[in-house]
This record gives sequence, structure tokens and C-alpha cells, in this order.
Amino acid sequence: MADPASSGRTQAFQFPWSGTDDEVPANLAVGSLRDSMLLWLKTDRGIHVETLLTSIGAVAGFAAQTAVFARVAERDVPLPAGADKGISAQALSTHLLDSGLFVSASTKSGETFYFGDLINGYLVPQVTGTYPLWGFVAAAAIAAGVKPDELPDCSPMFRRVSETIGSAQFGVLQVAQEHQPQIGMRQALDRFWPRTKFILTRTDGPGPANGRDVPLAYWPLVTALVARQFVLMSKDALDPRIGVAMLMESAIAMSKVDPKTVPQALSVE
Repeated sequence: MADPASSGRTQAFQFPWSGTDDEVPANLAVGSLRDSMLLWLKTDRGIHVETLLTSIGAVAGFAAQTAVFARVAERDVPLPAGADKGISAQALSTHLLDSGLFVSASTKSGETFYFGDLINGYLVPQVTGTYPLWGFVAAAAIAAGVKPDELPDCSPMFRRVSETIGSAQFGVLQVAQEHQPQIGMRQALDRFWPRTKFILTRTDGPGPANGRDVPLAYWPLVTALVARQFVLMSKDALDPRIGVAMLMESAIAMSKVDPKTVPQALSVE
């Protein structure tokens, strides 16, 4: 993966599931999600690259938020000095708000969105997270020939997402018309999150994976690894700088949406 400072250097690292009982189901999930999303988006004309990158970005962003909700429930977050996991829900909520770790905001229309360093730590390098999405997709772009100083800047993406919350412009990619995806990021999230969740939670895998699903803590990393592969796979069809920008903007925006409004289960038709 890329050096967190995006210097173009690489650093060796070990997956958190390496050598554990979670290794096989996690690796199977990476391959299954990759192959499944390619199949989901395949048409008679092939796969629309911009739609593919927007879709995996949306899923990766929402996986980050999902992991944060689980961490908060388990008190697996930085706690106030002297506090332990027995801290009350109200005290924890106040701490997360005051520290900017996990914050909710409501619009005049009643929509709820989520922000904070805990979510962002899964998206871009910072002390609150490990294995951020940016590290993988930036490394892929560099491997595809992009110079580190030509990588897109995520800061304006975060600002735009915050500024467009509650407006019709929220979730609309800032990209030239010829690169607009065939479905928007929110439509992609609603369509593909239930399928992704099914892959991550299934326990009928072969051999050592049988009876085991992917721990929720690893969901952002699984999706980030798939995102990396898609950037590499699409490098000859789309400038990786554009592809990474689309993917990251989609991830940032969809990491903020209210999970109560996102379909969670596969529909039975």
C-alpha cells in the first residue's frame, strides 16, 4: 500500500487477519465481492468503469460507517481519561461529540448524517484509523503510473460533502459529464449494499471458512482491497486520477448517510 503521506514509497504490512481463523473467510470475501460486483454491473456492452468505481466507493464508505457504529457499541473507541467500557451511553455520546470522533447532524428536512474522525480514519490516513481506503487506491494509482503529486486532493471532497448536506447536490459527483456514472452513488449504495453485506456475513464457505463470517471490523478493509483492484483493472480505460477521485468522493459522501435509510437485506422477489 502507499505510504500514508502519499510519497510514492511502499511499506510492507500484514493483514490483521493473517494467521488467524478469519484469514480464509476474509480472503474469500475479497474475491467474491470483486467478482460479484463485476458481474452485477456487466451489460452487453461490458462494464462501465465510472459506475464500477463509484459503486465500490459507495460500498466502502458505508462499510466504514458501519464499522464505527459497531465500535461505539462495543466501546472500542478512545475514551475519556479515567473512563472504562462501563461508561454510560450518554457520557460516551457527549465525549464523542466534544472530541469530534463521531457526530450526527440533522437537516431541516429531518435527514440525519454522520461525521467525525472515527469514520474518516477508515477513509484517509489519520491517527483514528488503520488501513485507510486512500492508502490502497492511491497506491494503485501510483502503480498505474500516476505521480504522487498528481493524486487528487481529498480535502475539497470533504468540504463539498459537508456543504451539500441536505441539498440536491449531495451525492452528485464533481466530474465531467462524459465521466458521470450510469447510476448515482446513493442508488449504487442502495442496490449493492445488501448484496455486499450478504457476502460479508455468509457462513457457508468451503473448508476453514465454513461456519465463519467476516468480522465487522474487517469490512472496510475488504472493500478497500476490492477498490484497489478495480483501480488497477480500469487503468487503461480511465485515467486513474479521475477514477480515484470518483471513488473517494463517493466513499466520503456515502460514509455520512443515515443507515436507517439504507437497505440492509436482500429483497426476495
